[in-house]
Amino acid sequence: MRWQETVPNDPYLIRVRRPISNAEIGYVIHLYQPLVGALPIGLYQTLFHNLSLASFSPVQGLHYGLMVTMAAPLDVILKARHQLEAIGLLEVYQIDEGGERTFEYVLQPPHSPDVFFRDDTLSIMLLNRVGKEFYRKLRRRFSAADAGRIPDTAERTRITKAFDEVFYHLSPSEMKVVKGTETYQFLQETEEESPLPSFNPNVNEARNYSESRLDFEFLEASLPKMVKRQELFTKEVKIELDNLAFTYGIDSEMMARLLQEPVVIPEDTIDLTTLRRRIKDWYGQENGRVPKIVAKEEIVFQSDTEVKEQEHLLSEAENHARLLASLSPLQLMEYYQRGGKIAPADQKIVEELLEQYQLPPGVVNVLLEYVMLAYDRQLPKDVIYKIAGHWKRHNIQTVQEAKRQARQFYMERKNGKTLFFDKKAPDEKKTTARGISGGRSKKKDEIPPLILQQLERQRKLQEQKAAPAEQGSGQPVSDSEHEKKRQRVKALLKAMGENKQ
Repeated sequence: MRWQETVPNDPYLIRVRRPISNAEIGYVIHLYQPLVGALPIGLYQTLFHNLSLASFSPVQGLHYGLMVTMAAPLDVILKARHQLEAIGLLEVYQIDEGGERTFEYVLQPPHSPDVFFRDDTLSIMLLNRVGKEFYRKLRRRFSAADAGRIPDTAERTRITKAFDEVFYHLSPSEMKVVKGTETYQFLQETEEESPLPSFNPNVNEARNYSESRLDFEFLEASLPKMVKRQELFTKEVKIELDNLAFTYGIDSEMMARLLQEPVVIPEDTIDLTTLRRRIKDWYGQENGRVPKIVAKEEIVFQSDTEVKEQEHLLSEAENHARLLASLSPLQLMEYYQRGGKIAPADQKIVEELLEQYQLPPGVVNVLLEYVMLAYDRQLPKDVIYKIAGHWKRHNIQTVQEAKRQARQFYMERKNGKTLFFDKKAPDEKKTTARGISGGRSKKKDEIPPLILQQLERQRKLQEQKAAPAEQGSGQPVSDSEHEKKRQRVKALLKAMGENKQ
């Protein structure tokens, strides 16, 4: 599909909404790269550095040149481009003229750190990607130093000099250019010779969604009668509600209930700050964690043509591995719950595997599925955490590596070996009496050590008592009584089922 969407010989035109500074390139690297990965950010910087940094005038090229520069196939570059579009760093337009098409790539400046961290969607995505400790370091990196902070109570007086306070030698002719004069003609000629690109300062446009999760007509109809509905759902409010609905998975019915709270609409306007706080509190109570936002597909260096050629060769096991790599752990749990609610304890296990042990979602899926299959759909925490720690130390990062480990565990336990997590699965316990195969155990009858010690003490005591008689008669004492006792003990143990067969 993507090869039909764009071909290597398609031309493109690069321009910027406004000049982008080096500081903003730093924002792209530190804040946006953890969200989408290195390849989309590499594409962004490639397009940026193709521009003339003196004038930021538009530049043309072919997609084949991008393929050569980035050493990547076209469909991989297109996937990277799509992620830049979704994250708000690139706008794409298709220009059709004379039967030929040209793609216009408009680079967008990144959000400044204060706007980025106020954006629920972007900040939560960053937290999911980097974890709490690194997230805190990034906040500190872009926060103002204590020495540079000005108290809110301090009095500020503007003392900036005005233009006429500094430049006082301007004559009226210097301040105004009259049409038809030599100066006017000179300025007109230079403007025609070297036109300068114009930039639209209105950047950081709203994040686009293919379709809204909310029915705004339903929301308006569900408001209390005393609320004035006119101009309540402005464009900015709708954009923010769509962002919150996507980030926290809220439908129209739930949003309507939240909007009916008096603190959310105090004076015929929606207090977005209060609404955002209420939604966070509600989500935390329902799920006990921050929401997770992940890409629908990861970028791999493989063309769609190659994927189609290989799909029919995939075995059932490979298809299963791909499924485990694509599902989130909670989706896998819902599958085994047959659509039912996941127990809070099981949710906590999943969160700790992702956040504390920092295992990839696909690896967590393999771990959970192995334990559930081995332990009769149960999730014993001690077993799960021991395996998780083992895999973390061995740097298990892919589904294939995790499946190899799980397969090794299965084979070793099948052969009777006790593994490090020290808990036998119910379906792997050995049966007493006769085994599943019906064969008898090859082990010899064994008497417990405690019984053997007692018999040995009795035998020595009898020998000591028989020693004087043996010295007088010269005849050795028989051990027949001892053997009879030994046989009686063995028979008793067999009857009690203690002696394995």
